[in-house]
Amino acid sequence: MRGFFSLLLVFAVCEGIQADHKTGAPLAWHIVSGGLDESRVAIYRQQELVGIFDFACDLTDAVDGDTQEASASLNLVQTESNPEGLLIVTCNVGAHSQHLAVIDPLSKSSQPVFTRSGSYFVNWEVQDGELWISFDQACDTGPTVECPDGFETIFVKYPE
Repeated sequence: MRGFFSLLLVFAVCEGIQADHKTGAPLAWHIVSGGLDESRVAIYRQQELVGIFDFACDLTDAVDGDTQEASASLNLVQTESNPEGLLIVTCNVGAHSQHLAVIDPLSKSSQPVFTRSGSYFVNWEVQDGELWISFDQACDTGPTVECPDGFETIFVKYPE
């Protein structure tokens, strides 16, 4: 039975290559499977499979960088340090949190090269050719004068 599911996954990936890959695009992706709390995404670079990545969120509405919901997106971003591009995946996790993952198609890893989760939000932007990520987290001290609502915003430049 396990062999059947492995064969089914290989078929789904091959179908994804034929169905969703755009010739000449630096990166392409195909959502192999998705559900309420998990998604599996196949990433391709120049028609070659980079890897299959698992996410603990629903990415089925995020197709080709467009999304019907603000809750999930896949975006190709080019920076000075990564002119070939990075794939940035964002999605909601759990009741309130948001998650961000950065996939570098030139990396040898089958895991995202960078991940962050925010208690309530995670954002990204390219500024002067650099990728900046911001997210919120609970203050170590709880609510104080410096941290009145109990959360602080952290800014990180990728790569750290």
